Amino acid sequence: MNQSSSIVKTLCAVGTLAFITTPTVAEAGSFGLYGKAGLHEGKAYYYRSDGKQGVDSQFRPNAGTGFEMMLGDKDDRLIGLLRIAWNHDWPLQNPTYTVTNDDDGNPYTYTHPDYESVSPRDDGLITVGLQWGVWGEPTGFQVTALTALTSGFWTVDNLEYFSPEVGAGVTYTIADQIQFHGTVTAAPRYRKQLYLGANSYVGVRYLFD
Repeated sequence: MNQSSSIVKTLCAVGTLAFITTPTVAEAGSFGLYGKAGLHEGKAYYYRSDGKQGVDSQFRPNAGTGFEMMLGDKDDRLIGLLRIAWNHDWPLQNPTYTVTNDDDGNPYTYTHPDYESVSPRDDGLITVGLQWGVWGEPTGFQVTALTALTSGFWTVDNLEYFSPEVGAGVTYTIADQIQFHGTVTAAPRYRKQLYLGANSYVGVRYLFD
């Protein structure tokens, strides 16, 4: 088992334990549903006829939906969160490259896997993190910051990954119990190497105390 796989599986276990135990000890918090959409980097490798490898870095869309729990009083500016979600990644496209000539003036030929024949990925995600109140009132309109760590712990091809997220957003609470929220985050992914990415989240929460 490689190091990144060990990390994401540990995070999964910790998050699952928190999910199981939180309802028995929480006196205040929230639960809700949200949707997500974003972009993630992928690398489409290709090979020139002289054996040289090239890479086409692509940003492909992803989307998903999930359930979340927040732990903390609705008046608090610092709230813990736990999210469990399904994520759908669109596959890579076949790479683009510039045709060049060899020393004799003949054009190189290029080969690569048929990336567009690969099925989209469906992953299970678990996220633990903190929502920070930056400006405004938690029971009204508030500007927030988010720090979180997401684990792509369930994959059909055993390509687990983890993703640290940092971002900013807003919350708006009505009737002291219903809260709408939106967040945009930088969301790089790590599995053996770093891949850039970004996510956006929109959802609604039911607050209890």
